Amino acid sequence: MKAFKGPWSSDLDSFKKLVHSIPEQYKSSFATSSKATIDKICDPGVLHVWESNSDVDSLLQLASIIAKLCNLGVRKNAGANPKDGCMVIIAEENSSGSNFSRICEYVGYLTGAKLRGHLEDTVAAYGKIVVVRGWDNSVLSGQREALEKTVRRINIAIERVLKMGKFEGKKRKIVWHHNAVIPFLLHWINTTTPALRSTISAITITGSLDFSTRIGPSTAGRANKVPDLERLEQYAKKLGVPVVFLDSSSQLINFDYLGTYMYYYAYYINTFLPSSLSRPHLEKAQDELVTFSFRLRAASEAKYGMEAVKMVQKYLDPRTAKQWAHNCINKDSYEKSKCRAAGKDESIHHAVQLADCPFARFSATPGVPAFARLAAGPASTSTPDHYTAAPVSIAFRKSQFRPASPSTFYILIPQATQDLEKVTSRIQGLMMAVLERIRREKGNPLLADDEKCMWRDVVKACTWALDGCEDKMPKDMLRKVRFVKQKLKSGTWGYAVNAPATNPDAAAGAAGNAAAQQGVEMNRPYAFDQGKAQSATPGYYQGGVQHVLQAPLDGAAQVAPPQIYPSVGLGGLRGSGRGFT
Repeated sequence: MKAFKGPWSSDLDSFKKLVHSIPEQYKSSFATSSKATIDKICDPGVLHVWESNSDVDSLLQLASIIAKLCNLGVRKNAGANPKDGCMVIIAEENSSGSNFSRICEYVGYLTGAKLRGHLEDTVAAYGKIVVVRGWDNSVLSGQREALEKTVRRINIAIERVLKMGKFEGKKRKIVWHHNAVIPFLLHWINTTTPALRSTISAITITGSLDFSTRIGPSTAGRANKVPDLERLEQYAKKLGVPVVFLDSSSQLINFDYLGTYMYYYAYYINTFLPSSLSRPHLEKAQDELVTFSFRLRAASEAKYGMEAVKMVQKYLDPRTAKQWAHNCINKDSYEKSKCRAAGKDESIHHAVQLADCPFARFSATPGVPAFARLAAGPASTSTPDHYTAAPVSIAFRKSQFRPASPSTFYILIPQATQDLEKVTSRIQGLMMAVLERIRREKGNPLLADDEKCMWRDVVKACTWALDGCEDKMPKDMLRKVRFVKQKLKSGTWGYAVNAPATNPDAAAGAAGNAAAQQGVEMNRPYAFDQGKAQSATPGYYQGGVQHVLQAPLDGAAQVAPPQIYPSVGLGGLRGSGRGFT
């Protein structure tokens, strides 16, 4: 393999240009290195270990793997089956402990397998898919005993799954997919058994670095220090394994909301997830929407702090809001600066998206970082056709990077033939194929009456707050805010919870007949420029504004969600995206 080193670059765009213009004499070597690395991180014949949290994008990414491993939608019997694939999920610990319990519940929901608890219920086995309670990555020092217990139970879980899956000989390998914060991974590599350390064939790191304007730590990866990243490189060199950085922006996953990538997201999230898991995301969005609306009202009347809270308490029904109203009844949410900032384009844009699809991520960081993982793992058979694992040399202390081979580090980027529209369409196709797999087993969503009551009261309170400040808004702001009001009542979720129940299918769905097209107005959340410099593409985004995924319509009569499904393996909008192969 020919060695090469390209010029240094300080941002992703210039790096991509260097990658796509490598001199002819190095192209073969570069392509060989890229293919070998992608083959490793997507190898379906080895065990994949995923560190994960339980945010909604992370659960959906796990669903894309589980659907493949367990043949959801096409298997003859629910529950654990002998031909199921193996998987280890390390549930990143958090202060509430909810990640482990939520991931366990979700794996049980998807697989239908009986739970078998081990090691004082810190390990949960659902057939060949095993969930392990992991480490709290906010704890970077101390708690030595707890740290060693975590390492031991992960070791035991991996060894048992390797044995259960009969990973022997050359197949006794693991691919470790880690989240943004790496100190625990470094500790595990350093202290695990030699037998397990030697099984590592590749490592992926998700969302740790920001390559957009310069190379540096992402918001999620700020806990990593330069010595941590340098030590990761040293360990990987000693093991002879590649480390691949997965990042949304470097893969052109540029949109911040799941509604862009998910078919009727606000409706079908209730098929993807049981209500116990989707409800917290709904409640968080409702809390944000009420806070936004009353911030505008507070700014218009110059009533801040407790005065604003009293308005919320007067107009928001406590019978339905008691469980989820937090920020909207906190006086600190109504500081003068925060209330005035609610009138900015970014705040209104966010409110429009939530009003249409009120299922918010837990994390305050923008984007859908877990979707960068859709190109890795045993279900990602088409990755070699669309992506390049670019070998890279990174000078962390100088914030520079360049194409270089041989290398330990790689960045996964779309090939030169790919663009924003193609990447977006392919993810839509994949997630539609996953939806079809799950829908075949779980059916259409059934929306609870209390969800309908909650939304009715949210709409009532927000409408009162927004109506009362319209005459004090500048015309341009008024035009934008009216889209929030519109989506509260006639957006995807607003229509879903008020769908006409003319027949059993319609009662279960967001729309049961051709008239649904007017009610479920999914596209064009609003028409002012957010300044994201996004090109216009009908159906997804236009004029710089992020849009919600619109249903693929082939005729006026074909408009209802229950009637539109691609064949498994086709995926996508009218065949775009390969889905499962």
